[in-house]
Amino acid sequence: MRDATTTRPVKPNDIVPPRPYSLPPAIVLGDALLDHVYRIEAVPPVGGDAVIRSSEKHPGGAGLNTSIGLALLGVPCYLPTTVGDDEEGRYLRRHLGSAGVDVSHVRFQGTTGHVLSFVDCGGERTMFSYRGAASIPLDMTPGLREALECAPLILVSGYCLQDARQAAPCLDAAERVGDAGGVVAFDPTPVVGQLARDVLDHMLTIADVVLANASELRTLSGCESVDSGIQSILELTPCLGLKLGRRGSIVALGPTARTSCLGAASGLRLAELSAPAIFECPARQVKAVDTTGAGDAFNAGFLASLLYGLPPRAWGEWGNSMAAQVVVKKGAFLGTIDM
Repeated sequence: MRDATTTRPVKPNDIVPPRPYSLPPAIVLGDALLDHVYRIEAVPPVGGDAVIRSSEKHPGGAGLNTSIGLALLGVPCYLPTTVGDDEEGRYLRRHLGSAGVDVSHVRFQGTTGHVLSFVDCGGERTMFSYRGAASIPLDMTPGLREALECAPLILVSGYCLQDARQAAPCLDAAERVGDAGGVVAFDPTPVVGQLARDVLDHMLTIADVVLANASELRTLSGCESVDSGIQSILELTPCLGLKLGRRGSIVALGPTARTSCLGAASGLRLAELSAPAIFECPARQVKAVDTTGAGDAFNAGFLASLLYGLPPRAWGEWGNSMAAQVVVKKGAFLGTIDM
């Protein structure tokens, strides 16, 4: 696998941090995988056929995409995960490092996972995942424990909660950050409907922020309408960042937001809000080429602006901006690779 044909991480071009970042590194719990992207006109019905117009390979996975997005916004972070003890795994680790992600907690074991992503002519994608080494449970080393105690924020991907053996140390890590005064964020991801109820309830109990799209919100809340879903989630967690694609996003804060870790993270601004508070954040309209990684990019923008101490509306605006910069090109923050 040759790096010479690989484009480097794309720097966000319309987000300017208000000041140098001064907090300890954040932590992202999620996968680092290889995305195999196939472009088709439309997804065929079951038993049907579709012509593949082109194909590429990209570094991907929710953890890799979000951690790189944070690093590009000046927020140092760790990605404690496992990649394969193979050429692909070493490639992913190099690229995480080149983007500024601290890879000291990236282990080599097993076989690197991959995602088959079929992108239609409208830029929407259908995915099939093989997590491989990324499904190996978190190794709670002394160094990682120390990082968790200092972290101002941890993001937990729903993909890491699918298996009970992997979910347990991830929930433990999130609790450690929360107990130390850090913000706990949760991205339920498309697999939220497959998570064990007790695991999901535990995660929602300790989360300060839920970052979900409309489909995931319906699954989490059991409500068909967005408004009802928002109210339902705010009874469980202080903040919801709702991703609405072309429509932008909504930042919703419930009654407990002021007294949660979010209050400290955003200074005195939450004290000035009436709760619940709803902020609608329209998206800049762009032509989508590939929506792969857009939700992960949104997470990075949302969480980075929170850590910089910006007001809640900026959380959604930064998220929208990062997502918009991803969907207009192929691949998330990294370009194609030559296998």
